[in-house]
Amino acid sequence: MICSTGIDIVYIPRLVKYINDDVFLNRLLTDAEKKYIFTKKLPYKHLAGRFAAKEAVMKAMGTGWDKGVGWRDIEIVNTSFGKPMVHLHLKAKDIVQDKKFFLSIAYVKDIAVAFAVLEGHAKHEGTHEPR
Repeated sequence: MICSTGIDIVYIPRLVKYINDDVFLNRLLTDAEKKYIFTKKLPYKHLAGRFAAKEAVMKAMGTGWDKGVGWRDIEIVNTSFGKPMVHLHLKAKDIVQDKKFFLSIAYVKDIAVAFAVLEGHAKHEGTHEPR
């Protein structure tokens, strides 16, 4: 059962200036995420994708930034086939519990978009159990 969804769109050129900003990168990304984006020809494009994905996950969780979930509590990793997956840590993991995320990231020209689906039993605000 789908509990909730989240979507986010990022204008890729907005993040170009942050690609060499270690303070920003360390606040936003885990070590594995930083390693991943810097294997790419256009790392700022994948930085934008990770940013959009984390925002989409926060929206699906219903937390935003003000409920104690940090950027690094949400980690976006790829399977060996390139499929993005969500790994949660700390407060984010506590909130989601046994629910599962599905994630898609897409790029077109100067736009990165991410769509997150949270699946499981609906037990939090904003969701409804079927009757």
